[in-house]
Amino acid sequence: MTVNDADARAAFHRKVHALEGLRIHAVDYWDIHNYGPEPARWDYGDWHHAVMGVQLSTDAGPVTVTWTSTFYAYGVEVFAEPIERHLVLGEDGPERIGPDGISRWTGILDTPVLRTTTSWERIELGPATLASGEVVEPARVVEIPTALRLDFSAGPVWFAPASPQYPSMERAFTAGDEIMIVFSAAKMRDMGYDDPSFVA
Repeated sequence: MTVNDADARAAFHRKVHALEGLRIHAVDYWDIHNYGPEPARWDYGDWHHAVMGVQLSTDAGPVTVTWTSTFYAYGVEVFAEPIERHLVLGEDGPERIGPDGISRWTGILDTPVLRTTTSWERIELGPATLASGEVVEPARVVEIPTALRLDFSAGPVWFAPASPQYPSMERAFTAGDEIMIVFSAAKMRDMGYDDPSFVA
């Protein structure tokens, strides 16, 4: 189900703005179950890959950043609850993959979120028609939260619902059902985010 009303958008913004002032003490990336012999890769330099989403441990409790279809497939969304509430866990279920040790988060942890910003994209859909030409759903416009930016004293971090394209992983399909955590404005621009106020 998707929604496109002012109340849903206001609720979305309340959850995002609630992050301001919080300190992030730990970060956990989640991926589908890894059946391979090597650890799942999450570190790609100026961006990280958390397929199923991210849990941020804050001084107000756990916060989940993941992809959803609340407004349309797929947007980024914040929930003030553990990521396990958004995953089907089990022996072969999703698992935590990192980050461990020194990472791009090292200089950010235990510092407050100074500001939050969301990038919204307007998409025109339809009309939906049958092969006969019969219209079964009128044309409509939806707005999707396509990225979240958290500003820290050490610099910004972006969370985008985007799928890096195999095998090189250099290009990404945005509005995807995975989460990319980006630490570089240049990488965000490379992914198609061109609003200077959002990627500066």
